[in-house]
Amino acid sequence: MAVRYINGGQGAFVTTDGGTTWKLLCNSSVFDPTTRGGPLVVTGDGTTIIGAFNGMWHDDGHDCGWTEDVQYDGEWISNFAVDPLDPTITYALTSSGGKQNGILRRDASGKWTDFGTKAALLLDEVRVVPHGTGRRFYVGAVNGTVAVDGGTSLANYVIRVSDDDGATWTEHAYGATDGTLAIQAVDPSNPDRIVVSIERPEDAAPPAVTTDTVRVSDDQGATFKDYLTVTEIGGVAFAPDGRVWIGDAGGSLNPDQPEGLYFASSIDKAAKKVASDYPVQCLAYQPATSTLLACQRWSVGPIDATKSTFTTSLDVRTVANFVECAGVDMAATCEDQVCSAYCGFGHFAQAPICCAYDTPTCGPVASPIPTSCPVRDAGVVDAGIDGSAGAGGAGGSEHRDGGTAVGGTHFDAGTSFGFGTGATSATKKNSDGSCAVAVVQTQSRGLAAEALSILAASFALRRRGRRRVP
Repeated sequence: MAVRYINGGQGAFVTTDGGTTWKLLCNSSVFDPTTRGGPLVVTGDGTTIIGAFNGMWHDDGHDCGWTEDVQYDGEWISNFAVDPLDPTITYALTSSGGKQNGILRRDASGKWTDFGTKAALLLDEVRVVPHGTGRRFYVGAVNGTVAVDGGTSLANYVIRVSDDDGATWTEHAYGATDGTLAIQAVDPSNPDRIVVSIERPEDAAPPAVTTDTVRVSDDQGATFKDYLTVTEIGGVAFAPDGRVWIGDAGGSLNPDQPEGLYFASSIDKAAKKVASDYPVQCLAYQPATSTLLACQRWSVGPIDATKSTFTTSLDVRTVANFVECAGVDMAATCEDQVCSAYCGFGHFAQAPICCAYDTPTCGPVASPIPTSCPVRDAGVVDAGIDGSAGAGGAGGSEHRDGGTAVGGTHFDAGTSFGFGTGATSATKKNSDGSCAVAVVQTQSRGLAAEALSILAASFALRRRGRRRVP
């Protein structure tokens, strides 16, 4: 599994043992540290791909040997999706200003080509779902601006639909809104039904109150009706049979605002709140294991669908080792980046991995929480780059053998979590210094073919003020 994190220069956490232990991959080991990374996908063949504002990079299948796909140098890669019928196929979305944008397609050999027609639009999300004997593509887009009362110009949102592999598109105009429009999910039991959110900025002045609206369309985005109001949308996840969960992240500036988890046996029925004692900042459902996955501010893990209780799999404050790449001192490669935030004061300097550093502003000394570093305290500082004991005494482990995951886009800070195919997400850093984590789905190449049947409706989590508008 892979976890995309944004805070601290960006990168990812990976696990090879189903979430028992995690390792850190910093963006500095991928490309120039000044490059802002965006969405992440682990393809069906185990290749990890990261999109950025100015291009796309892929690894050697083991989070090492990163190479730029030079044909897309300078292109903004805004989103990824894995094909729901053939996981060896991956789609990417371009969204560069002043250009014709559209979908790119990666085949089983790793070759990228243009897919379908392009348009002079800014493209935010791509969702690919089974439809009949083929696929249906949904794309969320911005088509310029529209003037509203007082002469203010707002983004003109549209939803595009194609049933012929992008050759032709039906475009449904949504228009302007008092927030940010995002396609959250497609109902797998009815591919005509989509769920969107209207995300509104949180008031800066006390008591910092705001609400987001969840809306549903039964006609591919032509018309919508209000479904639910939450404090802050944390994600929407469907099970294959149409059961649906909606997360409420609560107020980042006002912790007294409502938060929790909603559930409905079908989007045709009213959603009921089934948990209110924790924030839900992302959601995804993994059909292969019948698992509902979610995140809180520092953690990611499963939610018991019956009891609605959350269990931590990843806690970003307890990660112990870096990813191992032959001949690379990963602790040194990541030092400038992680010491600027992740291992610095006010962030997660108490994490065992930060024992690789020992300065007044980076590592345990910078943590207000007493931190034990057994290896360092014994007089040896070892980041565990060879898989041996290090970074707080935790041993390294063999690297993952592949999987499929998609991460988020259009963000500045936060953490996003990948659990599989056809899902996207993105988050922000909270005002209390914590990281909001977003979930999607992955699986190993070693799993049976039926385990590749991941929720076709892509998961998306957008944070207020993070999406680009003209």
